[in-house]
Amino acid sequence: MLLSSFKETFLQNFLSISTWQSLLAIVLFFGLMGGFWYGLKQIKIKFVYRILIGMSIGLIFGIVIQAIIGFPGGSWFSHDGKSAWALVDGNWLDISEYYIQKPNLQGMDEIKGNYVQIKTIIGIEGYEAVVNGLTKLSLFKDAKGENLAFISAISFSPEIKSGIDWIIEFNTWASMLRQIFINGILLITIPVVFIAIFRVVAKPGSKGLGRISGKAIAILLINVAIAFTITFWIGYVLKIGKGLNFDQQIPGGSGRTDSKALPEIIWGYIPSNFVATLSATAIIPVIVLAALIGYATTFVRKKHPESMDNLMNFMDRAWDIVMSILMTFMKIMPLAVMAMLTTSITTRAIGALASIGLILAVGYLGLIIMLGFMTLILFLSGINVKAWWKNAWKPLIQGFSTQSSNATLPVTIDTLTNEMKIKDKVTSIVAPLSTSLGLVACAGVQAGLITSVLYTGSATVAEMNIFAFFILGLFTTIVASIGIAGVPGTATVVTSAVLNGIGFGTFFAPVYAIFGAIDGLFDMGRTATNVTGGVFAATLVAKDELLFDEGTELISEKKLKTLIENKNLKEESKKTKQADKEANKVEKQKNKVEKQKAEKKTKK
Repeated sequence: MLLSSFKETFLQNFLSISTWQSLLAIVLFFGLMGGFWYGLKQIKIKFVYRILIGMSIGLIFGIVIQAIIGFPGGSWFSHDGKSAWALVDGNWLDISEYYIQKPNLQGMDEIKGNYVQIKTIIGIEGYEAVVNGLTKLSLFKDAKGENLAFISAISFSPEIKSGIDWIIEFNTWASMLRQIFINGILLITIPVVFIAIFRVVAKPGSKGLGRISGKAIAILLINVAIAFTITFWIGYVLKIGKGLNFDQQIPGGSGRTDSKALPEIIWGYIPSNFVATLSATAIIPVIVLAALIGYATTFVRKKHPESMDNLMNFMDRAWDIVMSILMTFMKIMPLAVMAMLTTSITTRAIGALASIGLILAVGYLGLIIMLGFMTLILFLSGINVKAWWKNAWKPLIQGFSTQSSNATLPVTIDTLTNEMKIKDKVTSIVAPLSTSLGLVACAGVQAGLITSVLYTGSATVAEMNIFAFFILGLFTTIVASIGIAGVPGTATVVTSAVLNGIGFGTFFAPVYAIFGAIDGLFDMGRTATNVTGGVFAATLVAKDELLFDEGTELISEKKLKTLIENKNLKEESKKTKQADKEANKVEKQKNKVEKQKAEKKTKK
């Protein structure tokens, strides 16, 4: 009894090493990580190769562990029909003995000592299994009508022993460096956004900020529309929802609490509490707050110029400090990426992909197409795409690893400003906007998948005209994309917002059962594409505004000089025309006055 209590209290709960398997896996993993770090110290290689090596090591280690545990199925899918796994309070449990294959629909049926109670909900048969009075499973039929899949949470009982405890303990330790890195990046995200926006708005002579913001928003939303269109029609042509039979599954859980009306989204962007805004994770309210303070500074400067200059100097040094902190955490990024890839694989039930692999494949196809499309647009715009990708890979990898646009934001800003040489006026506005508005993948590609799966997987929905359904889904997606935050796990928000927006919220439970299961694996690619979309938007705006610093490789110095000269000539021509127009107006007014005087003299 004492030994059992020691194992549970100290080894499991505190040390998180209670089996020889977990100890071995942890020692091997950190030994491999230590060797990798030592190798990086001895051999000087480019940062991109360090990241790729770390990703490769993490990928291989994760797959090896998955192979050892037999690639288990997910919380909504059985593995090869032989065993079932459920996510219970963060633990993957093998509940094969409680998995009902062919229930007796006539009444009560005893299977392996566990009673099954038959229920009917809206004409669809549902089942609730009571396991030894401890565990309740809500179930529904799968596409074949034989196996059952889980659609709700399961109450955990300590008496139910997990067959993969050592995996959970290993993931706890392996996630340590990953979480240290992510926490460090998130630590400076809000200061980066606030200081960057303030410096731009409060800078004397800053003009055109509204125009830059408008162009960025337009590009981001157009990207969402294109991504949705491409993914939806690919999914429709391939019939990726075929065989899912959503009409035969228990509806419910529309998730309306996750979706918001457009006016509510807009007023939510206005800060209501100074301290709360800076302590939260939402980016756009911070942008608004920083812009308000920066704008007010320009007025106060007229009365107290020296004090405002001191404030600007303080913000400049604060920016240097924040960037120094960023570089500190970037040094451990290769190790963090190794841990991220490993835990991303070992915490997923990879066996579930046997059931939904086509959906995930179409999703990644949509992401790849959008990356290619953005590259093509940059090329046609006159940007050196080779030089662009030489720098854009860093935020892409960061997004893939962290699964958070917010956590990638400092790296995105640093890449745009210091490597691509895009002026702060563009970078400080477009980069933060792109984390919470117009996410090309989390909104566009994800919504295209959801709607195409629903349309091809439900006879009821398919009764609607395909083009009317597409237009409705497109409009809903563009509106929903305004309020989707750049944080991990957006499947719930997007699924709820889109399904409710097009009027099919009752299908939330069965549709989310699919996308919730693949969310972790898909979110890596989604976030990578999101942050690349932000870099793409900033580059296009900078090209249109010709706001590049000296030394940029994105456009040749000769071409940039020519474009700037042409722009100046156009502006001078415009000013000349405006001056001529004003002169003509004055001349007409003068002639009118003289004419009136002449008429008065004639009357006299």
